Amino acid sequence: MSQPQDLLLNRELGLIEFNRRVLAQAEDPDLPLLERLKFLCIVSSNLDEFFEVRVAWLQDAAHATPDRILADGSTPEQALAKVSRASHQLVREQYAVMSEVLFPALREQGIVFLRRSEWTEQQQEWVKNYFFRELMPILTPIGLDPSHPSPRY
Repeated sequence: MSQPQDLLLNRELGLIEFNRRVLAQAEDPDLPLLERLKFLCIVSSNLDEFFEVRVAWLQDAAHATPDRILADGSTPEQALAKVSRASHQLVREQYAVMSEVLFPALREQGIVFLRRSEWTEQQQEWVKNYFFRELMPILTPIGLDPSHPSPRY
């Protein structure tokens, strides 16, 4: 008879695999190029939230209840190790899709991403002016200390 942990996937690894399938959409040449770029961005956004919520929960569980057994039969520490390996691999794949697939395809369409070191003086001046005119007025500094930690979602 199967054990319950044999019937369940690790939730966090399942989310990483879901994002791998989203990333596969970024590689699909049958989709419009900018849609493919959106899929790459969706993976980035999903991973940000994943680390803010799921990995933070696993870290808390590893500290508070290290002997806890999760639904897949692993401890929080073991789950963190699996998540670390899987997420590092996904990010490597994400960067490969970005640099080897999407950036070259975008370049063919006249869309080029420049590094700061490649900006002309005119481009540097435009970015500086844009920052001070549009962004700086709406930025609000927030002090963080032990009694006012970073917000968690």
